[in-house]
Amino acid sequence: MFAQQKFQIHPLFLLVSIIAYFLGMFVELICLSAIVLTHEMGHYLAAKYFRWNVSKIVLWPFGGVMETEDYYNRPSKEELIVTVAGPLQHIWIYGFIYLLSYWGISTSLTSLLLIMNTVILIFNLLPILPLDGGRFLFIALNKVIAFHRAIATMTIISMLMIVLMNGILLIIGWYNIQLTWLSVFLLLDNWFTWQSKHIFLLKHLLSRYFVSNVDRSDVHILQIPSGTPVSELVKQFKKGCYHFVHIENEGVLTEDECLKILFTQHQWDLSLNLQSEVS
Repeated sequence: MFAQQKFQIHPLFLLVSIIAYFLGMFVELICLSAIVLTHEMGHYLAAKYFRWNVSKIVLWPFGGVMETEDYYNRPSKEELIVTVAGPLQHIWIYGFIYLLSYWGISTSLTSLLLIMNTVILIFNLLPILPLDGGRFLFIALNKVIAFHRAIATMTIISMLMIVLMNGILLIIGWYNIQLTWLSVFLLLDNWFTWQSKHIFLLKHLLSRYFVSNVDRSDVHILQIPSGTPVSELVKQFKKGCYHFVHIENEGVLTEDECLKILFTQHQWDLSLNLQSEVS
């Protein structure tokens, strides 16, 4: 049941498997896939513990991904635990590799597993979205800047890091076709995320709007000029904070009131200004 609904193999992976078989690299592909799947299962189990809606886990030729819409919309503590659950799996994989060598498994296989496990771990910790390192940095950014700006900043950092890493690898001669495809995939993913940052913001705000008993322990006060559109105001909301909006020469709106204006009274009216609502 799980395999049918939650676990999927991308068609490109099947193609790469056939090529790897004829090139005599099928064992390497199986080892790589096992480590990647173990990593993603760590994310999956942590996400299910917090009752996240996980649509599927997809195994690609160059890695895997757990697809869920709950990233960006859950408390930062949950997102941190779900993110760290992936890299943590590599620790017991190291222990398993040690046991294999203790049981007399060939040195060539254990050395291969050791290298793959280390490379995958280091790669996933790079500060690039949607890798775990990128998610760690994104969670940290949300502590100091607004959610909308954090997404825009993180995608730009990711794209710059991809270009920088490719330049370094090209200079030292460690470049190949697999890295090219992976780099293109990551660049496109971050470009589309940057282009859709307003959609991510709306989804995030919707999740805040429909959550009852919102934590108000971390209060953030915004100073907003009179006449500011609500659609621009909410771009200053920080994740994990409850906001009170002080409108210049007018009064104060709570976060709940701002979201109500945005989603119920004038959902798509970008010209709406706060002055008319307060008065």
